[in-house]
Amino acid sequence: MRQPNVEFVEVPYEGTTLPALLMKAQTGGPAPTVVVLNGMDNAKEMSIFFCGLEFARRGYNTLCMDGPGMGETRRMRDMPSRFDYEVPGAAAFDYLAKRPDVDAKRIAIMGYSFGGYYSSRVAAFEHRYAACIALSALHWDLAAWQQKIKDANKNAPKSVAQSNFQWRWVAGAKDEDEGIEIAKTFSLKDVAKNIACPFLVTHAGNDRVVPVENAQKLYDAVGSANKTIMIFTTEEGGAEHAHVDNRQVGIDFAADWLAENMK
Repeated sequence: MRQPNVEFVEVPYEGTTLPALLMKAQTGGPAPTVVVLNGMDNAKEMSIFFCGLEFARRGYNTLCMDGPGMGETRRMRDMPSRFDYEVPGAAAFDYLAKRPDVDAKRIAIMGYSFGGYYSSRVAAFEHRYAACIALSALHWDLAAWQQKIKDANKNAPKSVAQSNFQWRWVAGAKDEDEGIEIAKTFSLKDVAKNIACPFLVTHAGNDRVVPVENAQKLYDAVGSANKTIMIFTTEEGGAEHAHVDNRQVGIDFAADWLAENMK
């Protein structure tokens, strides 16, 4: 509410709407735009501060959307996540393309943390987006990660600081086993090859949530001829998950990359 250039919007979606915040660039004309998809534990309000402020300063609109499984959409509208995120991704593009303050030829899709799966999945199937950013790769095998957590909590509960509860709730699963089955559909292994737009994946060198090698696996699998990978070290900052130890360095790198690759 302290930001006068933030508009509360509803994105039409499958007979209902998805809540979003549009932080508008103060350019006076149609501006390039970034659709931002949250991580598993984030909401659109956090995304405004995570990256919207910096993108607006650089002349980009930012549509921070609570898609299925996120923020307000999960908590207040009881809508769990879905593996085929190109559906809400297409809805966001359709909405923006009709706005006079958006340059429809320069709309990028970006996700951070778990959103690294969402944005990559969108780009693999929705080819109208001009660029894609995964600000952290997701687990290459989400089901195996969930199984590992389940086994650790059963056999040595004091050895693990994670539970299956959050994923189960985000996915709308009735129990851990169903959550693991649903997780099997959340995979980029066979679809990343379909990504054709300019693509950036960043990752934290000391990531203790998602192993850093997953970023290289995603980068290698992406089909785009124009792709970039950036791993941040402890010395540089941005070395913790989703660059939370120095968020600005990760966002600055992403914004600089956009300026070079979405012209």
